[in-house]
Amino acid sequence: MKKVLLTLLMCISALAVSYAQLSPLTEVEFYKAYLDVPIVRTASLANGKISNAMLDYIFKKTNPDDVKYAIINALGAKGKADKIRTVNRKIFDDYMVANYEEINDETFRIFSRGTQLCILYFYAVTNYRDCDDGILRGAQDFSASCNRSDAVISSLICAQNDMNPFIIERDDYLESGERMTVLEAEEFNKKWEKPATEIARSVKYACFAKNCDEADPFHNDMREKAVNMVWEYFKEYDYEIEESKIIIVNKSSNPYEISINGDVIGNLGGGRTYEKEVEPGYYHIKAVQVSGYMFSPTVNNRDVNLEDGDSKTVYVGFED
Repeated sequence: MKKVLLTLLMCISALAVSYAQLSPLTEVEFYKAYLDVPIVRTASLANGKISNAMLDYIFKKTNPDDVKYAIINALGAKGKADKIRTVNRKIFDDYMVANYEEINDETFRIFSRGTQLCILYFYAVTNYRDCDDGILRGAQDFSASCNRSDAVISSLICAQNDMNPFIIERDDYLESGERMTVLEAEEFNKKWEKPATEIARSVKYACFAKNCDEADPFHNDMREKAVNMVWEYFKEYDYEIEESKIIIVNKSSNPYEISINGDVIGNLGGGRTYEKEVEPGYYHIKAVQVSGYMFSPTVNNRDVNLEDGDSKTVYVGFED
């Protein structure tokens, strides 16, 4: 748990410890859900360095925004060194000047909303310890977007900004050479718990809320696997997380093999019910008839999206 790791780290004297758990812009690696896309795979193998081919893809209006974000995410995960981030900013700026104009408020507006967020995301990733106020304000504008990918990326940028004061405090201790006592570390944890939970809840809303406002549903333009990867990083910061429950009811008289997110749970007998407590998130349930069929088994696929404390029932064992 990250909560425990905070205490352990802060009790260590001035060691060169990477505080990865407070760097979501470089540590959340949702690009791995897009490695089947050639340009994302290329970015993942580029040792963090951006190329003109990647920029061409990012600035092409018709390309999907979630793939563009995955490219930048791969570069951030692989290019954490200051030198690489500096080189990437120069390549990006040179590309802008050669193809458009130097970036400013006027030129920024010519781009699609998704490309605008790509620009903000890129600059945030390459300067993640000190997000510019303009970048932060721009990212916050996307927090109300009804595109899931926009809301998630916006929440990542804002989360990094909210975490940075704790990074600075931690770094000050490590650089001072002092050893934090257990009591001081516990006090740090207590001070951290409330903002950590608020950060996690904000990210969770971006990842899993059904509606982006009172009436309009989210457009799920980001792969569920990628969304779950984002939440996997933040869930341990939610100190008030509530378990949710999946209930699977087999309406057939025949047994069905049940799997959840690809993991086989076992056989569910005819007329039986299975319950499992899970964390909030997306879940895919697959049920395959084990016996009692003539030619081929009946297969059911069900998807559920669980928020805090949700309990949802899915029915299997019949032709869809």
